[in-house]
Amino acid sequence: MTLLFTAFFPMRHAKPWARTCRRILCLLLAIAWSSVASAHSEQVTPELVSSHGYVLVYFPKGLGLLEVRPAGGGSTVKLRPRDGADGRAYGAWLPPGEYHLSNWNSYLWGDYASFRVEAGRITDLGSLVPFNIGGYQEVVLPLRVEENAGAVDEALKQYGPLLKSKEPILWTPVSVPRPIQLMQPPTGLGLVADLLEAHDRKVNKPSTIAQLKSATSAEVFLRLFRDVTKPLYVHPAQDPNGNFYFGADLGQIRVRHADGSWSGIGIDTLHSISAVAYVDGVLYAGSDNGVLRSSADGGKSWRDIKSFGEDEAIIDIEHEDTTWIVATAHQVLLGTGGTTADGMTVYLSQQGGPGTLEKSREFPLEKKLLAWFGAMGQLVHGSYYINTHDALYRYDLASRQWKTITPPSTISGHHVDPTTDVVSVFFSKGMFSKVFVSIDKGDTWKQVKRPPYAIADVQFDTPTKGYAIRADSGAFKVTWEIYSYDPGTGDWVQGVSAPALCVPQRVAVSIPVYCIASDGSILGNRGKDWDVEFSAQ
Repeated sequence: MTLLFTAFFPMRHAKPWARTCRRILCLLLAIAWSSVASAHSEQVTPELVSSHGYVLVYFPKGLGLLEVRPAGGGSTVKLRPRDGADGRAYGAWLPPGEYHLSNWNSYLWGDYASFRVEAGRITDLGSLVPFNIGGYQEVVLPLRVEENAGAVDEALKQYGPLLKSKEPILWTPVSVPRPIQLMQPPTGLGLVADLLEAHDRKVNKPSTIAQLKSATSAEVFLRLFRDVTKPLYVHPAQDPNGNFYFGADLGQIRVRHADGSWSGIGIDTLHSISAVAYVDGVLYAGSDNGVLRSSADGGKSWRDIKSFGEDEAIIDIEHEDTTWIVATAHQVLLGTGGTTADGMTVYLSQQGGPGTLEKSREFPLEKKLLAWFGAMGQLVHGSYYINTHDALYRYDLASRQWKTITPPSTISGHHVDPTTDVVSVFFSKGMFSKVFVSIDKGDTWKQVKRPPYAIADVQFDTPTKGYAIRADSGAFKVTWEIYSYDPGTGDWVQGVSAPALCVPQRVAVSIPVYCIASDGSILGNRGKDWDVEFSAQ
């Protein structure tokens, strides 16, 4: 089981005015992007190439509006999307000379290393990656990553016959740019809404990760940031020693050890590790660019098993006896730089291993996925479960048949207990929320009373033992509360609340509920107390 999208988070339960503000901001951002997103279509002639050089940049982790300016002064130039690229490569033809990065989106870049442009050559700025370091600050780090080298190869192939040299000029600054202070944009709803939004930002300001501000080089910054990446996907792999392996961003796997301590395993990629499995001493990792890898030495070395395509995020890896199952989500790049999914595919191999996976079923997804927290897949005792925005499906390994087992409601998420086979589903939509439980693998359902809304998660270990996580939205703060089901009264009993700005997750019976703070620190719940298991500071 793994989430298709990032973990459920407090903004989903902001007050109505705040939700409206954010929707308008998203709309304004989309409009702004639409005005600059037309592909770079300047006619390239021998005359242009003989008098200009081409500047290229790649955005592997979210698009940015980048402007550059001559070092000696002059007008700024906006880099534009490239024709025929994957939507993340941008470029512009510039006269020869020294240049500086001028603006990142709406923010001034500040003083930083210049880059050189020569006529008839390509200047490769490498990959620019934004890193949020907390405190409404962002560092946009220039990186040179082998996996993104294809962007300059495409440009060399396109312009090669006209270039005087096919050797690109590499921009390789080693220092870390100063952080950009992210300002509050106007809401467009007037002074009162702006003041409310400003107060909301002040009350819920995330902690700054102090150690990142002291990094002396891009290499050190990236290493430190990888050390504090948050577990992104709520279904971890587990080994026989009680260690749990969680997928995280930037090629990281976060490991929670049996003693409650945390460590990390790294893979040489900037992509998110979106699914993890542990089978017979071998660790398997799937990334959001469709690469399935394995490691037989605890993550020290990795080998590629299969690639499902750059736009296919691996969202689930499952194994039982001789059966392997992998689920992927087809990613669509949005004009704002984010991605969405328009379909899922489940691959199966019941004899030949993960290298022989073949397509079993495709699931189209609607564009508007309201009250859906993302796809989850789970293989339990010969049955594989996966949900979409409108249904829950089960594949039986013995009969090799798919069956729709949708309860009498749309669902937001589901859970299958790996010991009892009890299936629980929930639909989170305020007063219309619903919870159903099944003891026969989803063939029949019993409705139980829902916990107080807004519901983030519901899990039943047995027909009478259930847990829920809900968000209580105050005027400016969200309090996360954990509930347990009382079979005697058929109602939910409130238990412990999570610390401020710390989002709880329940992933297994054998480890405590933990919560992830805004800076990436991890706290574990023991009774009424929350102990720090990992500090990002």
